[in-house]
Formats: sequence, structure tokens, C-alpha cells
Amino acid sequence: MYKILYYTVALIFLPSSVMAGNPSENVKKRVLTEFADRSGVSVDDLQLVLVDCELNQRNMNLCAFQRAIQAELLLGDAIKMTGAKTDSDFAAWKKQLQARCHADADKETGGGAILPKIISECKELAMLAKRYTILGAESFPPPPQPPHKWD
Repeated sequence: MYKILYYTVALIFLPSSVMAGNPSENVKKRVLTEFADRSGVSVDDLQLVLVDCELNQRNMNLCAFQRAIQAELLLGDAIKMTGAKTDSDFAAWKKQLQARCHADADKETGGGAILPKIISECKELAMLAKRYTILGAESFPPPPQPPHKWD
């Protein structure tokens, strides 16, 4: 219950630039290359999958995995830029995060086809939150605000 509340709050309060962002072409290429290496799926096939993330459960899982990889690479860049952690600390933190996200997702879903998607989303949110903490709020533009009723 608390985990669902945590993720909801994280989605609401993290600026949209942190969540979705507008990654540069270089970052997109790095993510796609890393994604292909980790998944064992060719870059061309992955590009076809990423066109329609809602087509089926496989596409949803792969798209969530792609977002988690992007968050991991962006966090790694932030750590290198600020020197916030050593490589061994970062590796240990990622290992703990993987175990925690897997346990939480397994509790929530009881396994099944949606499990990889939930694990990837957990990792993505944790890494984006950590990046936001490392870089500080001043590094990100404020989230867009809805128009006021008098505007």
C-alpha cells in the first residue's frame, strides 16, 4: 500500500522534465544500444517495438525496460558529473534496488506477464528520484502548471 502511494507521489511531484525529459539524440542512441545489448533483441526490432508500446504485453514490458535503462544512464551521467558515488557504491545500490523492486512487484502482482513491467517502472522511478536528489531541484525547470481559471 505504501509503495503505491510512494510511486503516485513521485509521479506527481517529480518535474515532467525529469520523468519524460527530452533526451538528446546521443542519449537516445546510447539507450538503444544498451537496450539491444541487454535484451538480445536487434536495434531494428527494438525500434519497431518502441513505436507502439501499448500493442501487447511484450511491447509494454520492453518499453518499460527501455525507460529504466534511460533512467539508469542518466543517473550514471549525473553521478559521474558530480562525483556523488563511487562505482562500487552505485553497483551495490543498483543490486539492492533490483532486489527491492523485484520483491515489491512480486507482492503486488503475484508474478505473471506484467511482472517485468512493474520491476522496470520501480527501477525507473527510483533512479529518476535519485538523479533529482543528486543534481538538485535547481537543475530542472519547474513542471508545467495547468492554466488558472482567470487566464
